[in-house]
Amino acid sequence: MRPRYLILLATRIAPDTLRLASATGLALAIERPGMVALTSEDCACYRFGDTFALGTLYPRFGPATPLSPSQVSGAADDGPQAAERELLRRFYGGYVALHSTRDGTRVLRDPSGALACYYAETPNGFALASDVDLLLACGLPPPAVNWTAVLRHFYLRGLPGPETCLQGVDELLPGFALDVSVGAIEQRMRWSPWDHVDIDQDAANQSVEDQLRRVVRHSVAALTARYDRLLLSVSGGLDSSIIAACLARSGRDVRCATMFTDEPSGDERVHARALCDHLRLPLIERVYRIADVDLDVAISPHLPRPIGRTLAQSFERNHLEVAAEEGVDAFVTGNGGDNVFGFSQSAAPVADYYLMRGVRPGLVRTIADVCRQSEVGPLEVLRAAVRVKRRGYRWTPGPMFLDAGMIAALAPGYLHQPWLTQPPGTPPGKAAHIAALLRVQQLLEPGRSRFAPVVTPLLAQPVIEACLPIPSWQWRTRGRDRAVARDAFAGDLPAAIVGRRSKAGPDAFSALILRHHRQSIRDRLLDGALARNHIVDRAALEARFRSEQPFTGEEQSRLLDLVDTEAWIGAWERRGRAVSRPGRPAEASGLPSV
Repeated sequence: MRPRYLILLATRIAPDTLRLASATGLALAIERPGMVALTSEDCACYRFGDTFALGTLYPRFGPATPLSPSQVSGAADDGPQAAERELLRRFYGGYVALHSTRDGTRVLRDPSGALACYYAETPNGFALASDVDLLLACGLPPPAVNWTAVLRHFYLRGLPGPETCLQGVDELLPGFALDVSVGAIEQRMRWSPWDHVDIDQDAANQSVEDQLRRVVRHSVAALTARYDRLLLSVSGGLDSSIIAACLARSGRDVRCATMFTDEPSGDERVHARALCDHLRLPLIERVYRIADVDLDVAISPHLPRPIGRTLAQSFERNHLEVAAEEGVDAFVTGNGGDNVFGFSQSAAPVADYYLMRGVRPGLVRTIADVCRQSEVGPLEVLRAAVRVKRRGYRWTPGPMFLDAGMIAALAPGYLHQPWLTQPPGTPPGKAAHIAALLRVQQLLEPGRSRFAPVVTPLLAQPVIEACLPIPSWQWRTRGRDRAVARDAFAGDLPAAIVGRRSKAGPDAFSALILRHHRQSIRDRLLDGALARNHIVDRAALEARFRSEQPFTGEEQSRLLDLVDTEAWIGAWERRGRAVSRPGRPAEASGLPSV
């Protein structure tokens, strides 16, 4: 099962730990004045002097296995800053760390975001937990939907921030610490990706491939070591193939699953088969099924923000079914590979090279690399590079189908995120690389994570820190995206996988959903909660559904996101109405359990 924890701070009355343990299925792990923590069986409690860490820790250097609490020692009496440095330097994993301060308590969340941390004021004090259900168990009433936050969530394309889409529930961001004292709660960045950027690194340094290969192999082996049988999602693309190669090398008991559509554009079985044949791993093939799609079901009704897309229902359901059939106790995914491996289709590497190296022979090579990958001529690449150099990197909002008046009324500063604050002299391609790491943060808890852990090794802290110093142009060597990762694992994978330049996807299934449920989707969006609360532009939606033109890929994504959000809103509103009916069980997702 996945690790769970509940932390109570600055309680006004002593919490009834026995009742909480009984209600949540957790056990008491910490009981100190002003600090109580309960954890699940697979959520360890480590101690560094006066600092506690809840979750799972792995050694940065040493065996690729999780650490037991007895194996950990570190800073004793040097304060929370020293303990934080020790944690961030010597260990990684999914954890939150607690330390009493002069004014209250500091809570640090690990930089990978592998273990969630939500918090809220409760009737008896301040609570932090791995999931909202645990906040509800300690007295928080079912929160109402925060409509302004829902608008920001869509407009900013999921830009991470402390605010969730439920009133009174916030999130501690990865790599941030929360200082909790009487009358004050403040988040501060304690780990910054910019501290690991080396803009002066030699682009010809070939040791980066060896280092990346070692770090990825260690992270995959460590993060999966505690599970008996794994289910890896594969597509025959680079990222999941790298994970498969690492698992095969470690001799783990692993099953691979690939999803395909009835349309050739969404059928990657030939690549998945080639991968699994090469690595001698079993492959299970499942088709995207329209029968799996229920517009009344939200992908992640347990989360405090809507992160799903109706498309994902078939993916989630099939993976849960396979996991039950095969006796799997954890899912593994290559998600985040594009983000961490510097995937880009822009001319930013040309601008970066010029800004960092000037006019050297490498600049011509970089221009040629970008031309080859993007299949455009050098003049077009140079024009695009000049625009990127002049403008720099900017996070691009997404106003499609949203109410323009409501967007205009958003408070100033809504686009602020500390990771987007670029140090002077920052090349735009590296700023885009760090922004890509932000994009994946809100996708770490898919629906199936309620039934078994979902392991995402490519987003482990050591992998991120190994990739950040690599210049953007080195990721595009010889006209290939993610070139460093391709070279690092070329000896482990079929040549067809390493050299693959195109990637299919389930867009055909998205189009099928919209065709099959067109009228229902139209009615839900025109007459649903998002329209009633002026989040969506009803007139724009009505005009688009009147059109005979096929939906574009971007339109498909936005519409299916909005439909899932309608189901997510309904789930939370029903929970709120059920509060007056004690004993009513929590609403299920409609997806089968493992």
